[in-house]
Amino acid sequence: MSVIYILNSDYGVRNTIGARTKPIVDEAIKREYNHHIICRGHYKKLNNNYNLKQVFPFSDKIMKVLTAIPIFIYKNFPAEDIKNYLFEYFTMKKIENINLEKYNIIHSWDFLPKLYRLIKEKNNKIKIVQDVPMAFPKALNERERIYLWGKRDIEISSYIKKSLQYIDYFVVPSEFVKKSLINEGVDKDKIFVVPFGVDTVKFKPVEKDYFGTFKVAFSGNVNLRKGIPFLIRAWKELRLEDAELNIYGIVYPEVKKYLTDGEKYNIKVHGFLRNIDRVLPKNHVYVFPSLLEGSAKSIYEAMACGLPVITTENSGSIVENGKEGFIIPTLDVKSMKEKILFFYENKEEIKKFGKRARKKSERYTWERYGGDIVNMYDFIGG
Repeated sequence: MSVIYILNSDYGVRNTIGARTKPIVDEAIKREYNHHIICRGHYKKLNNNYNLKQVFPFSDKIMKVLTAIPIFIYKNFPAEDIKNYLFEYFTMKKIENINLEKYNIIHSWDFLPKLYRLIKEKNNKIKIVQDVPMAFPKALNERERIYLWGKRDIEISSYIKKSLQYIDYFVVPSEFVKKSLINEGVDKDKIFVVPFGVDTVKFKPVEKDYFGTFKVAFSGNVNLRKGIPFLIRAWKELRLEDAELNIYGIVYPEVKKYLTDGEKYNIKVHGFLRNIDRVLPKNHVYVFPSLLEGSAKSIYEAMACGLPVITTENSGSIVENGKEGFIIPTLDVKSMKEKILFFYENKEEIKKFGKRARKKSERYTWERYGGDIVNMYDFIGG
């Protein structure tokens, strides 16, 4: 079996799609697969086991600058379209120099229709596997869409639509993402659901006082899509004594106004932390009220730390309602308050839910993830 990996991300770099790709390639190498990696950048200390090519010089830095523009400078800047065009153009140049007859599978994390057409022209037997880590907008109901984008219609990009005709199989991290693909007309039998993983050695429970200050955590990008305004409103309305809300992550300009009086309500904004594994387990409960995800990695991390999780179906999590935490409706302050209050008033339940969360997370290692993906290759390529 031979596989080409294509990702507009930094291979092997923590907190990127490239980090999720590495355990897949490691498992493929273990099984003596031939492989080729085309990426925007990579972790500089990788060993020589990887047949890896950067798509063009300094592409990692250029792509990061483009990503930052709509966040911090001009909201309507078409960063994704530009990044997609650049990556596709230069990847096609790389593909021209590869003998595609020797490969069985293309595993891509980006929708690249011109590239896919070129690949199929050179070898129509090759299977294109599209990795879809995030749900498409049609998975959202009308209220959720209006909250995020107003009344304008949100369609998937033209390059995604054009890609669908060339893709043989899809791999997604949750049933929520699968549903969003089916809504776009994708055959359900072409979709493989493979949940993400977590480093259960790095993220682990710590000893703590369950009857001291009640600590609730959120981690991730602090923006509208994550439902942050509703978490902040719920927290302010609860007015719990001897309690604090810890928010870890980059605060987007769009939500800063909700945090101006945070100190008054014991809301602590810590920003992005590289050592999140050291501080997250010191909390008691994790809340993640996102509207649109694939399968939020921060939930896996919280569960590995032994924290009960309050989240939404849209987060694509592995949480089972009433066992490792609670699944609440999106945009629902009342439900969020009820579940936070449940743990605040029942400290012993925090331990019980937390133990179940940790135990479940131990089944979702990155090694398992890599193995499941390569098993998929065997199934579709055999």
